[in-house]
Amino acid sequence: MLDKAKAFIRRDFLFQWSYKFGFIYQLGYLVSSIVTLFFVGRMIGTTPPKAIAAYHTDYFTFALIGMAFLDYMWVSMRTFSQQIRMAQFMGTLEAMLVTPTHPFAIILYSAAYTYVWTTLRSVIYLVLGVTVFGASLGNVNVASMILFVGLIVLTFSGIGLASAAVTLYLKQADPLTALLGGVSFLFAGIVYPVQSLPPILQKVAWALPMTHAVEGLRQALLMGRTPLELASHAAVLAAWGLIAFPMAFLLLRHVLKLLSKEGSFGAY
Repeated sequence: MLDKAKAFIRRDFLFQWSYKFGFIYQLGYLVSSIVTLFFVGRMIGTTPPKAIAAYHTDYFTFALIGMAFLDYMWVSMRTFSQQIRMAQFMGTLEAMLVTPTHPFAIILYSAAYTYVWTTLRSVIYLVLGVTVFGASLGNVNVASMILFVGLIVLTFSGIGLASAAVTLYLKQADPLTALLGGVSFLFAGIVYPVQSLPPILQKVAWALPMTHAVEGLRQALLMGRTPLELASHAAVLAAWGLIAFPMAFLLLRHVLKLLSKEGSFGAY
């Protein structure tokens, strides 16, 4: 299993490395987004709103955490379907699915490199924020941070796998994940606190899994909260994951059976 995951990581790394400008672009985007948050923080000044001050931090550090872990949501929801669509266009999907490796495993392994790169990018984001721009992460609970990153991956990969199943069958991108991602970015407190939203939108925000993920990560990184203290937020994420992941597996299995009967794996 580990050897197969390594093979997928190596394949995707070599593919991405063949387009070196892509690496430069991603690093440039990362730095530019940190700089933007830094200057917005300077504009707000040393006295942040009460909703941010409650975390014992400034605006820049508050927003930095939201942006640093946002990619885990996007990657989990989009990578699986993107890899499926690319394999359809390149004509390699059918060849991969007839190998002894289970189709579900193939789709999971196809995202391995992206998760490795996302983790590296998040680390760079936080390290630059602390060492260059003065973000303060002096009270980090590592266990809680790892727990919530894992729950983000579990929850949103279930949604992403369901999207991959839809993409596999319809031969086109699933728009629902983009809608969920957009709503989450707007309402989940990524770059501004949920409390700044109108009351009715705050209810929408707390119904989203990403809101609980970001809240848990902020409390873990800024306030040193333990997994037990963050149990309520973790429970919401776990519930989403326990529903989304099995449903995605069943949907994918159903789609594979349909396509096997139709003999349309090679179509795109």
